[in-house]
Amino acid sequence: MDGLIRAIKSDGGEWIIEILGVPFGSPSDRDSDGEFFTAQTKLHLDKFPTPPLLYYHGFDEQKQPAAEPIFVGKTIGYEVRNDGVWFRGVLDKAIAQAKAVWDAALAGMARASSGSIAHLVRKTRDGMLLEWPLAELSVFDIYGGKNPANRRAVVTPVMKAVYDQAGLTLPDDIEGEAPEAETIEIGDGQSSVDAGDRQQQTINSMTKTENTTMNEEQVARIVAEAMKAEQDKRVAEESQKKQQEELVAQAVKAALVEKDKELASAKAEAAEARRLPGGNAPYQTKFNNIAKYDDLDITDAAVLAGIISSAKMANRSAGVSEDLRKYLAIQLAEHEDKDRQFVASKTAMKMAGMPVKANELNQSTLASYGDEWIGVTYSTQLWDKIRLAAPIAARVPTITIPQGSESIVIPLNSTAPTFYKVAQASAQDANPGRVTATFTTSKKGTGSKTLTVSKLGAAINYTGELEEDSLIPWVSELRKDLTLEAAEVLEHIIIDGDTETGATTNINDIGGTPAGTEAFMLFNGFRKLALVTNTANSRSAGALAIADYLETVKLLGLAGRNAVDKKAVSILVDTWTHWKSLELPEVATRDVFVAPTIEQGMLTNVYGYEVITAANMHRANQDATYGYKANTSGKIDLDTASNNTTGSILAVRWDQWRLGYKRQMTFEVERDAISDSTNIVVMMRVGMVNRDTEASAISYGVTL
Repeated sequence: MDGLIRAIKSDGGEWIIEILGVPFGSPSDRDSDGEFFTAQTKLHLDKFPTPPLLYYHGFDEQKQPAAEPIFVGKTIGYEVRNDGVWFRGVLDKAIAQAKAVWDAALAGMARASSGSIAHLVRKTRDGMLLEWPLAELSVFDIYGGKNPANRRAVVTPVMKAVYDQAGLTLPDDIEGEAPEAETIEIGDGQSSVDAGDRQQQTINSMTKTENTTMNEEQVARIVAEAMKAEQDKRVAEESQKKQQEELVAQAVKAALVEKDKELASAKAEAAEARRLPGGNAPYQTKFNNIAKYDDLDITDAAVLAGIISSAKMANRSAGVSEDLRKYLAIQLAEHEDKDRQFVASKTAMKMAGMPVKANELNQSTLASYGDEWIGVTYSTQLWDKIRLAAPIAARVPTITIPQGSESIVIPLNSTAPTFYKVAQASAQDANPGRVTATFTTSKKGTGSKTLTVSKLGAAINYTGELEEDSLIPWVSELRKDLTLEAAEVLEHIIIDGDTETGATTNINDIGGTPAGTEAFMLFNGFRKLALVTNTANSRSAGALAIADYLETVKLLGLAGRNAVDKKAVSILVDTWTHWKSLELPEVATRDVFVAPTIEQGMLTNVYGYEVITAANMHRANQDATYGYKANTSGKIDLDTASNNTTGSILAVRWDQWRLGYKRQMTFEVERDAISDSTNIVVMMRVGMVNRDTEASAISYGVTL
């Protein structure tokens, strides 16, 4: 894909341009070579910080290989943005081609294309570029049908000549004979190797003659030959592509002719079926009146059916219509279910006697079916989406509370057996008798934790009749709002939860007394454990320094032993602390971090620990000025908002927590005719418990 070029004339009169040299794409947005960049593509800009600016990959304005690469300027910096990597360059006013690029940029008719080293390029089977050492940027005007000569790569000898001309040094580790380019296939665990670039090997062999030093004329000749070979290869590929397109067009045309014949035959049969003489009844579709649901996906349709089913249970509705039941059944039957998302629903359909294949459904009236499997579908799908939408909740290991119990006892390993130095046996208890034991015995300790669930719910009032047709455009928004809000609230409770009801004791209302109905009263969370239950796992940070991250994880267990396994620990920071961390000099210079520490402007890793920006930390504080901050003790003062001025760094050992679910999300609907309104109540039962007091640690009072 071509990069964009913007003209920016400086105060000094230089021709300064901005170049989208590496535009981010996707599997559905590829370039002419079938490849695409992503934010994860490694460009190795540490080795090529200022790639030279070439005109049209070394071709002249007539699209012929130039005698030598045409150097039109230089890059002076780069910046990663949402749409790709932008470079800033300065054009050389003394070069005619540079003037052409400048004039084209002013008119919006300039483009750019990046070049790499062929044997260093790595990509997946579907064209996603993994390794693309960005060694040069080509800029050109698009008049006369110019297109990138070959965006995929440029050969090493050509690149060396370009760097020599530009007065730059090509990194040593990219020179030498090129191995075959690698193509990696993701998904089946296998990889395959493409045929190597033959032109690359030819030029390498031409330039590796022992005890021979090439002069400028020889280099220029090799460069010209390489460029011509690249152009010939491109022309041959375009010709082959055109031939393939013509063959495809012929095949499509033939298929359309055959389709027209089949359609004409079908029309004749349909006309015969509609004739009254001969005893034939008029033709009628088996599934009419379901087109009105076309804008609903499976989950939306299931939620709609669940709401109406709940209304029927309260004698407020006639229940789910036959049309909606048919639509949902057909969608489930035709869904391939590769991710096993609807397995429970299809199992329930089978148990209810429902056909689960499209051809079987076409022969069924679906009468008297639906209540059982519809309930499974809507409740399961809503619950799944809530879990997936909460990145913090998804990290905590989960268990299901068995039916008939309001809590569950989780057995724990405790003290391990003690090892002793054992002496050699030297005596007997008696003669005859057993040899005197030399081992000292010990016991293995055990324990348990009880996980109790509480109820979390929300109620919605809205005016108007509860009619299917009026609900259709609204149900998607209802589901989206419910799932997103539930995800954020659940994440807030996991981080901030505190069940303390006394005055000035709850970390979410340290200046007053909770009403007892707040969501954070559901169960105790990460911050409560570190701030109150085990104060040894908390420290005051003060002015933010990079060492605060390390000091926080060191609080996890004696000598920080619980933080040794970095894969089991993550660091959560509130949004204010995240923004403050981006100002740290170590982040700017990467003295401590290793790539990819910052990804698209977000801090993701420090000292080898994953960093997660927890947008719902300190959520109880919604003050317009001091919101999402805590006081200097790491707690929230809801009575005096101005006391909340600091942030927090929270370390969590995930496997030391368990999140337990008792009830999946349910809907209940109640109609109030006298006010022409409808109440929808949504609820679930959930709880969380920590294994021991070393499951989290916190640095509070971070100066913002």
